[in-house]
Amino acid sequence: MMNDVRQQFEVFQSLFQNNPEACYAIGTDGQFFLVNRAAAELTGYSQEELLSMAFMPIIAEKDLQRVIAHFHRILAGRHEVIDLSLKHKNGSFLELRITAAPLIVNGKVEGAIGVASNMTENKRLGEELSASRNQLQTIFDNLDILSWAFDVSQQRYIHVSSAVEKIYGIPRELYASHPDYWRKQIHPEDSQRVDEAQPLLLKGQKLLLEHRIVHPDGTVKWVESHTIPIFDESRSLIRLEGVATDVTLRKEAEERLQHLAYHDALTGLPNRLLFTAKLDAAIARSRGTGNKTAVLYLDLDRFKYINDSLGHDIGDQLLQVIATRLQACAGAGDVVSRQGGDEFAIVLANVRSQEQIRLSAEKVLAAVHQPVKLFHLEFMVTTSIGISVFPDYGTDTATLLKQADQAMYVAKEKGKGHYQFFSQKLDETLARKMFLEQSLHHALKGDELLLHYQPIVDAESGELLGYEALLRWIHPTLGYVSPAELIPIAEETGLIVPIGEWVLKSACLQTKLWQSRGFPNIGVSVNISALQLMENFIPVVEKTLQQTGLAPGSLTLEITESTAMQNLTDILPKIEQLKTLGVKLSIDDFGTGYSSLSYLKKFQIHALKIDQSFVRDIEKDTNQEAIIKAVVAMADSLRIGVVAEGVETDEQIRFLRALGCRRMQGYFFSKPLPAEQMEALYFR
Repeated sequence: MMNDVRQQFEVFQSLFQNNPEACYAIGTDGQFFLVNRAAAELTGYSQEELLSMAFMPIIAEKDLQRVIAHFHRILAGRHEVIDLSLKHKNGSFLELRITAAPLIVNGKVEGAIGVASNMTENKRLGEELSASRNQLQTIFDNLDILSWAFDVSQQRYIHVSSAVEKIYGIPRELYASHPDYWRKQIHPEDSQRVDEAQPLLLKGQKLLLEHRIVHPDGTVKWVESHTIPIFDESRSLIRLEGVATDVTLRKEAEERLQHLAYHDALTGLPNRLLFTAKLDAAIARSRGTGNKTAVLYLDLDRFKYINDSLGHDIGDQLLQVIATRLQACAGAGDVVSRQGGDEFAIVLANVRSQEQIRLSAEKVLAAVHQPVKLFHLEFMVTTSIGISVFPDYGTDTATLLKQADQAMYVAKEKGKGHYQFFSQKLDETLARKMFLEQSLHHALKGDELLLHYQPIVDAESGELLGYEALLRWIHPTLGYVSPAELIPIAEETGLIVPIGEWVLKSACLQTKLWQSRGFPNIGVSVNISALQLMENFIPVVEKTLQQTGLAPGSLTLEITESTAMQNLTDILPKIEQLKTLGVKLSIDDFGTGYSSLSYLKKFQIHALKIDQSFVRDIEKDTNQEAIIKAVVAMADSLRIGVVAEGVETDEQIRFLRALGCRRMQGYFFSKPLPAEQMEALYFR
């Protein structure tokens, strides 16, 4: 019998000591009297240290009173499970779950026995899980995402998230208790579309809808709703589940992007893309009504000078003012657009007569021409307008825009501040101009360009003083092209620069040749344009003189008065460089421009050329005579030579000689001649 008891004791002792969970026994005084190895490992104390200790010093202070009460309940005969924090020997805290029972010996409670499980990791994971769940719930509650589930058979919501209050602006309870409440909030313009889509759910289709809702306070929002039908095994619809998202900000951003895509950012006017669509629509309406549609294409005159001199900020504000004025000129159904830069376009819709278009164009001219005050400055702005009319000439959008643009450039050429209708005659003129532009590129290579020379003579002695080199173009199919056509085209295309170089070199070569044949005192005058001067012109002149061997004093460069004054700041340094080379300078067409004494002093020119328009009318107009007298007197006082152009009669010669003007050129002496005829007449 004793052997059996001893064996049982050894078994229980082995189980106690080798149990992987911490096991202990505590006397009624709170002292440990049994602990296993797992308990020592758990607490950090050795078994011997624990057996010399009471349990209370290793209990966390926050749990101590609760644990003491637990201990007394065990001693009272109760079984208990308790969670507590235990202080490890190293000072850290462990989270334990204790399962304890009274220790009864011979029917009497002699203490408590228990097993401790380490719950530290479980508690940490639980706390993390709880925190994550709380965080996700917080994020979800703060998102504008409504989730819901609707039981079809019971006709009630079984779930509605709190986001309903943010999206629909009503309490969750109200939404959940009224299954059709959401329908009442759909915007009237969208309700039919939403209702028509609902039967698709019965067919098993998912619904994705965007529509507007109206809050109780009148606020309109956009929602995106996803609805999924749920069916049972018999394919009966049992539930609807869905989410709804507030997409108001996205829709507003889309609307802004849409507006930016079709409107000018500076003025808010329709841009070229929207304007084209509106013009298409206006043409379609005109086809049905028989009325006309007109396009007015506008370009502000000299706007570049405002931008360059005063800056783009003022330029932008000026464009905004003009845009507002143009809108005020537009009638119902008309469209005002900014095409880019300082160009605008207007569609006049449902026009009944050309007179109506004229009145609209004049109204626009007058509105733009009103003074504009910005930053204590006042601007006077004009515009040039080109007009095309459907169906008179153009029958589609691209053609109408092209025609209006072409007519606008013609209006500018007429002096700006005007309007010009596109017409068949204008079309022919523009077609000829385009043909000439293309042909001019080949003119130099094809030897189509040549020089004619018009003598400049002393009217008293008949002596040849020099001659002016004049450009001529003999087109292979059109024949002679006048300088009035040739020069503007050359300047617009930029070909005036290479053509000008060719003229300069050819004239210098011819002059050097005639000088070598015994006429050393003659010189040549060559016209130069503003575009040539703006290019690398000084080295060109220097190189030409070196290559041809012509003395600089034998070359006179003629600059028109308007060219000199409009580009005074840029041209003056170049004039100084030319004078340093020894080249002479003269002002052509004097009297038709600014006629300022100040710039004559700055330029220190060698001669003035009186424009032929003054000479032609001296026998008919006493005012012209007075102008010529004033020019000759001024030139004498400044010690500047004078050449009278366009002299054709004896009376003109006598009048000019009486004033002391001896140098003249004109048909009286000779028309411009090719080099061979000039040589036969003067260099025999």
